[in-house]
Amino acid sequence: MDIKHREVIQWLKEVYGSDQVPPFEKTERSITLLHQLMTVSKRSEGSAKLLAADYANKMAEYNAEGCQYSRWLEGVNVKSSMLSEEGQKGLASLAQTAQVLDVQIPTSTNIILAANHLESEHMQVVNEQEQERGRTCQLLEMSKDLSWKLDEIRSIHKQAEAVWDQQQVVLTKDKKHEYFVKEKCKNYTFDINQYEAKLNHVGMSKNIMHDALCKQWSELQEVEKQVSSLEAKLRSYTLPPDLTLAEVKVQEARQELAAIMNSVAAACNSVPR
Repeated sequence: MDIKHREVIQWLKEVYGSDQVPPFEKTERSITLLHQLMTVSKRSEGSAKLLAADYANKMAEYNAEGCQYSRWLEGVNVKSSMLSEEGQKGLASLAQTAQVLDVQIPTSTNIILAANHLESEHMQVVNEQEQERGRTCQLLEMSKDLSWKLDEIRSIHKQAEAVWDQQQVVLTKDKKHEYFVKEKCKNYTFDINQYEAKLNHVGMSKNIMHDALCKQWSELQEVEKQVSSLEAKLRSYTLPPDLTLAEVKVQEARQELAAIMNSVAAACNSVPR
C-alpha cells in the first residue's frame, strides 16, 4: 500500500465517519482519481474553514462594535427602544446584511460591491461544485465499468478453476494408470528373467525356438514338395533312362527327408513340457 492509497483510505474514513466505507476498485487509476478528488475536497474544505473563521472573527468584531455603539448611544441617551418597530427592523436588517456581506461601513455602495463580490464567489463555488459533480460522475462510471470487468474476470477465473479441477482429476487417473503400467512392466520383466533362467537351466538352445522350428518346418515342406515332384516324375517314366542313377537320387532324397524328420522330432522332444 503506497502513500496515495493510505491517504485515500484515511480520507474516506473521515468522510463516512462511523459508517462503513463502500467497497471500490483499488486500481492505480481509481486511487489516483480519488486522491485528486481528496486534494480538491480538502482544498475546498480548507477554504471554507478559513472563510468560516473569518466570518467568526468578523462577527466578534461586529459584536464588539455593537457594544461600543450601544455605549455611545447610551452616552447620548439614545436607545434602540426609542426607535419605532419599523426602524428597529430596518436597523436589524441593515446590521445583519452588513455582517453577512462583511461590510464595515454599511453604505449603499459598499453593500452593492459586497453583494457583487459575494455573488461572484457564489458562482465560483457553483462552478466548482459542477466540476466536482462531473468528476464524481466520471468516477462512478469508471467504478461501474471496473465492476463489470471484475465480474467478467471472476467468471473467467471460476471457469479456469473448473477446468483446472477437471485436469487434476484426469492427471490423477493418468498417474495411477502410469503407476499400474510401470508395476506391470516390472512384473513382466521379473517373470521374463525367471523364465529365461529356467530355460537356460534346462539347456534350451536357439535351434528349438519357435522361429527356428518354423524355418525347419518350411524347409521340410520344400523337401517334401521336391520329393513328391521327383516321385511323380519317376512314376511317369515307363522305362527309366538310368535306373541305377534314379534309385541313388531317390535314396538320397529319402535320407535327407529322414534326417530332417529326425531333427524335427528331436527338437520337439527336447522342448520342456
